[in-house]
Amino acid sequence: MGYDSGVGRAAPTFTLTAVDGGEIKLNQYRGDWFPVLAFIPTQSPGAAELLGQLSKAADALWGLRGQVVGVCDASADECKALAAKVPGLAFPLLCDDGSVAQLYGALRKDGTARPMAFIIDRAGKIVWTGDGAAALTQASLLAAFRKVVR
Repeated sequence: MGYDSGVGRAAPTFTLTAVDGGEIKLNQYRGDWFPVLAFIPTQSPGAAELLGQLSKAADALWGLRGQVVGVCDASADECKALAAKVPGLAFPLLCDDGSVAQLYGALRKDGTARPMAFIIDRAGKIVWTGDGAAALTQASLLAAFRKVVR
C-alpha cells in the first residue's frame, strides 16, 4: 500500500510494539487525545537529539491533550538502544519494520524513515503534517498543535 494520507484524510490505523513491550494502537487515542505521530530515522546522526526534542514537546503537549507517539524504523533492540540515550523519555517509542512509515509516506526508497510529524484529531483524521527534522522540534510541534486544535 502506498502513501494514502494527508491533511483531511483518515489516518491509517496501526498496532505496533513499544520499547517497553506494550502494544500501542492508534485507535486507542480516538475521542480523547490528539496523537502526534513522529517518524524518527533511527540511524541518522541526530536521532537521539530528535528524541530529546520530542520528549520536551511531549511534556508541553500533555496538558493540551496531545500525546506524542514516536515511530522508529528499526528492530526492537535498536529502538531500545536509541531510547536509552534519552533519560526520562516522555512518550511511547514504537518499533516499525517500515510498513507504518510507508502508509504515512514517511518511508524513503532505501527503506529508512524520513523525519516527519502528523497531528491526528479525535476523530482519526490528519489535521497537520510536517516534513524534516525541524518539524519535530518542540517549538514547531507546539505552534502547529495550537493552530489546529481549538
